[in-house]
Amino acid sequence: MTAAYEEKLVPGLLRTSWREGALTRIRELEVLSAWAHGQGEDPKRHEGIIRATEEHIRRAREAVAYDRNSFRSFTGALFEAANSNCDAAEANLLRMAPNYFLLGQLPSLTAHVTRHLPEGDPRLQGLDELRTDLAIKGEGACTEQARTQLVALVRAASSEAGRELMSVRRFRNVLLVATFVLSLIAVAVAVAGMLFKDVLPLCFTPQRGAGVWLVCPTGEMSLASTPLRQAVAATTQPFDLLVVELLGLVAAAVTAGAGIQGMRARTGAIGLPVALALFKLPFGALTAFIGLLLMRGQFVPGLSALDTSAQIIAWAVLLGGSQQVFTRLVDQQAKIVVGRVRGARQVRQNAISASPA
Repeated sequence: MTAAYEEKLVPGLLRTSWREGALTRIRELEVLSAWAHGQGEDPKRHEGIIRATEEHIRRAREAVAYDRNSFRSFTGALFEAANSNCDAAEANLLRMAPNYFLLGQLPSLTAHVTRHLPEGDPRLQGLDELRTDLAIKGEGACTEQARTQLVALVRAASSEAGRELMSVRRFRNVLLVATFVLSLIAVAVAVAGMLFKDVLPLCFTPQRGAGVWLVCPTGEMSLASTPLRQAVAATTQPFDLLVVELLGLVAAAVTAGAGIQGMRARTGAIGLPVALALFKLPFGALTAFIGLLLMRGQFVPGLSALDTSAQIIAWAVLLGGSQQVFTRLVDQQAKIVVGRVRGARQVRQNAISASPA
């Protein structure tokens, strides 16, 4: 691969962190593959593996350099292409690397395998037996069968790691789509309020002394001498629903941090905490609007007639913050999904730290 072709595939600095990380891994695999090929006594023996490795690296570079399709980035197709091809190139490296390199990498490979394969997997028992054999016999145990077994274990763990990351990405994408839909609904409600301010007023008619008042989010009027319909038309403002939704959104933003504070900030989250926080904003705005609408319809006993505009504003804030109650299940599911990524499972300490028997 010439420098000009490499520059064409990956021109300059990249815009996203995963692309830079993948490019670093690609370059490392290129160097290690060339070194491993040169270490063999018969270079022609591994020519097929070298060609396959170069193809995997080329595909990974293309995925890193392809930055013209936002939909592919959203679905994770580019990330999966880069990651899976790097995993395959790494497996090829293990197939042709010298025995001493394989033994030196064994602790790291063991940690990788035990981190991603579930407890009780029969392949882990084979790993323990392989590690014991290598510890006793050293390079003499690095037979083709042992090497093939180790490569298969590493590939299985890498595939499981990829599935873990993709599950997080899918959940994040669901949240982003739901956020977009809820935002459209919230905007539609606000626009409808601006165009038809008195069609769906969030107004109440409390009793004050001997008279009845009309109380709206941004205005009040006595109904002593004014018919209700005329009073609603005069008191409601085009920005009433917008004010209520903005207050609910601000309250939701304040409380959103409580739902994600227990989520580990790590690469495996792939933006999930941010997507979760964004999801709560339009949800809080709509919660404030729907909550006041239900109160106006006397759905909540004892809260059917708010006395002042300040009370309406206060309830909009309270209802917007209450979105945390409704999104708690989403928070829990997000923590479960992130908890499955990269070492969240209980790593078997005896397979990593304990010496083989």
